[in-house]
Amino acid sequence: METLIIKPKDKAELKFFLELTKRMGVKSATIESDADERLFQSMEKNKDTPEVSRDKVIDTLHRILNDES
Repeated sequence: METLIIKPKDKAELKFFLELTKRMGVKSATIESDADERLFQSMEKNKDTPEVSRDKVIDTLHRILNDES
């Protein structure tokens, strides 16, 4: 399925579009909430791995947030 990106001009318009998609039964998410969800999923998947360096963690977070795999 394709993705549609809408950039509202203000918070009221954002609220309108989110309510509209909810009423239509369409899945929607903000970029921030999607990034948070991907970060959480990655953390859950790796929570039982061995200890790693701070630099490795920061590098991984940057890659996740910038959609680099």
